[in-house]
Amino acid sequence: MTVERTHGGHLTRYALHDDGALVCELTFGGPTREQASWKILLPGPDGTEGVYAAERLLTPGGEQLRAWLAPIVGAGHAATLAAAVDAEPPHDSSWQPQP
Repeated sequence: MTVERTHGGHLTRYALHDDGALVCELTFGGPTREQASWKILLPGPDGTEGVYAAERLLTPGGEQLRAWLAPIVGAGHAATLAAAVDAEPPHDSSWQPQP
């Protein structure tokens, strides 16, 4: 399993791949810190992705994030995503890149 972290605009994405196939994407962000939330997206038919669930965990610890994700993506995938977030937390949603 691998997790690819990307950041663009107000959104940080953690894409979880297993044997090259996209398992899910965990995102964090929003236009302001007050509007920021975590979302888990699952692959759908024909390469689409749909938001499966959203949660307002602004600064979750690994256990809190794992507990939320485990019923959705399974304990192993939840642990992998939580470890990736712990290793490289998302930028604050109010963060703006400098020109």
